[in-house]
Amino acid sequence: MNNIKALIENYVDLPSEDWNVIESTFERMVYQKNEALITEGEICKYFYFIEEGLVRNFVTHNNQEITKFFVPAPYCITSRMSFINQTLTKDNVQTLERSVIWQINLEQYNELMKLDSWRLFTRKMLNEVQNFTEQRLIENMTETAEVRYYRMQKETPDLVNRIPQKYLASYLGIATQSLSRIRKNALKNDN
Repeated sequence: MNNIKALIENYVDLPSEDWNVIESTFERMVYQKNEALITEGEICKYFYFIEEGLVRNFVTHNNQEITKFFVPAPYCITSRMSFINQTLTKDNVQTLERSVIWQINLEQYNELMKLDSWRLFTRKMLNEVQNFTEQRLIENMTETAEVRYYRMQKETPDLVNRIPQKYLASYLGIATQSLSRIRKNALKNDN
């Protein structure tokens, strides 16, 4: 859990007593590639820390998967409304590679909320996710898929190379064939 501790410490001062409580609360799980963490139509039971690996969050519409975002380690993920309110989720979260994930249930999460450091960490994380979501919405409304792909390739090349093309195309809101053309043009422009 060292990279998870480091992640939390990027956001807040973490007293060792708080870390001991946090560390002892989480349960370590290993998921293989393409396993579901969260499934549409079910209640999200856990808040997850991804220690190793990569997951994607997606929804289905007209029998098509629409990728909302990707989450590489180290970071956290849940279906927040479903988890906090214990209601059915519209989200799906699936591993894209073997992943080491630490999880807690709602009761454990609420116990951790008694820690100032945990409360501040979750608030800062929520703000960061909100900022990302707003930025992505603006980009989707004002930029072409090609521009968004080039930015992703420039800012997170390792991540782009780990994501199957069909999921990346879904994230960009284009057909797989269109992404192939964009990639082909990118290779031509690099040469």
